[in-house]
Amino acid sequence: MSTYLLDFVEQLDEKWKEVDTLLNEAKKHEESNSELYNALCRSITVLIVAHLEGFTKDLVKAIVRDVNQELAFGNLSIAMQRTYCRKYLGEQHEVNGNYESKLKKLIEKFCEVGGKISHEPFLKSSNKNPKPDVIKTIFENFGVNDVFTKLHKSTLDEVFSESDKELENKISVSKQYLKASTNNFPYPCTKEALGIQTSKNKSKERTLWQVFLDEINQKRHEVAHGNDFENGESVNVLESRKNKIVYLQLGLVQLIASTISDKVEVS
Repeated sequence: MSTYLLDFVEQLDEKWKEVDTLLNEAKKHEESNSELYNALCRSITVLIVAHLEGFTKDLVKAIVRDVNQELAFGNLSIAMQRTYCRKYLGEQHEVNGNYESKLKKLIEKFCEVGGKISHEPFLKSSNKNPKPDVIKTIFENFGVNDVFTKLHKSTLDEVFSESDKELENKISVSKQYLKASTNNFPYPCTKEALGIQTSKNKSKERTLWQVFLDEINQKRHEVAHGNDFENGESVNVLESRKNKIVYLQLGLVQLIASTISDKVEVS
């Protein structure tokens, strides 16, 4: 049976068509119409970040739909059970220490009576830009601890020292792999396929991907909030940035899918 996650992966290219159209138009007018070119580049700067934000929301929804279809609440990972039940207790820990006791009892009750989960508790909050800390929290809600440490020195890091052509080839290979490894549940994909190790010491410095996301969020902020009315980005830089984001998306899908499959038990 096909999965919601496979449908999500297959729709990624379609979701990026808007940005691809603007990139192509910017290339056409780079020399002939500077005002249009600059306007297009500034729009692309904002939309790239918007698409990454939409990606995280849609990824969460796809995962939740799959687990609702395939798993009872008692078969979810402890991390997912805790994340979902926290929505009934709030995020504030009580001074008297009863929070954990209440959470445990609530989880036990849901395991007993069953029921479907919703996607909202797994998102950081509404209208949050896809900053590293936001993505980190979303993945922790599914049991992926310190997602950027796991990506550190993986195959994903190689894109920062490789050519655009090499990156395009990596994207193509990764798409093929994901389409073949998200077509069933539990998802038959592994972290090792992208050089993602199962355990690592926490990096003391911000990783390459954290720095990259910091930069694109800052550039988006400057344009969207009127802090910068000049275009300082070439269309080639923007296209490379978009491709890095696409490759990051594929890596994040693979990481969360393999983690879900590692930690769930199918009845």
